[in-house]
Amino acid sequence: MKMNCLKYIFGVLIIMSGIIPYTSCTSYSRIINESYQRLEAYNTKTFDTEYGIMSYVDEGFGEAIIISHGIFGGYDQGYNNLYSIFGENHRKIAISRFGYPGSDLPQDPAPGKQARVFLELLNEMQIDKAFLIAASAGGAAGIRFALDYPDRLKGLILLSSGVPSIPMTKKVLGMSGPPKFILNDRLMLFSIRNVKGIFYSMFGSKNVPDEVFDNMLPVKPRKNGIIYDTEINNIDMAVNFNEYPVENLNIPILVIQAKDDPMVKYENTEYFLKRVNAEVVIFPDGGHLIIGHDITEGIINFVERNSKESYNGE
Repeated sequence: MKMNCLKYIFGVLIIMSGIIPYTSCTSYSRIINESYQRLEAYNTKTFDTEYGIMSYVDEGFGEAIIISHGIFGGYDQGYNNLYSIFGENHRKIAISRFGYPGSDLPQDPAPGKQARVFLELLNEMQIDKAFLIAASAGGAAGIRFALDYPDRLKGLILLSSGVPSIPMTKKVLGMSGPPKFILNDRLMLFSIRNVKGIFYSMFGSKNVPDEVFDNMLPVKPRKNGIIYDTEINNIDMAVNFNEYPVENLNIPILVIQAKDDPMVKYENTEYFLKRVNAEVVIFPDGGHLIIGHDITEGIINFVERNSKESYNGE
């Protein structure tokens, strides 16, 4: 996932960082504490994998839908996304990727290893096949899973997802995530409260709901995952382009994106679409979060068409 506006955004924040340490506000402590309480309120489970302990939420019945969440995410972001699409329907499985809340960051982490963890989780649950939604920075692990274990997928849904576009080096790619200094609860809270315009540019919309910003907190339990995304995960499909032969994919694929997404450039998605056989739902605007458009209908229809089993909700 390439973020072209990051240098400007975080340049401003670097200047601000000299001011924040001297700013003390009781309400900041209250809001941050509430964010930890909100994170801990989920009914999480853990399991031991080849790459450490992983945390996840598993709710509902029916078709199994697993999500590979985006940056600043975790089981909470993943579950919220799934619930916003499916409501009470289907079995919603939201795992924290490497380094995100409740999940370990192994040595030499990579999207392929994360895909292996997805497989271990399906095996643990005795789920033969599932649908997988890869959102934003979750794209590399989702696509890697589809390439490595296609027989375990009923369908792959790429939602504003990073995709393999063209080979590039790490130096050419530049910044692919936030600098480490901003991965601080108080600085992040100050930023989302006082300089939202910077984040509007990052998301590509001025209509980002407040809950999106609120759910970026707390940052501390996500720090290792964000650094992993920034330094390894977000650039893997470009740096290791030849390891993603997506032309070989022979599973149902749905691609959903807005043309004005500033994080995942649409021209990269167009190139990807020339290499795969996929259904597409493309919107003219809406930014990275596809604000102002209903994405649920396309996803639900895709799942229903590609489901081969019926469930009675028990």
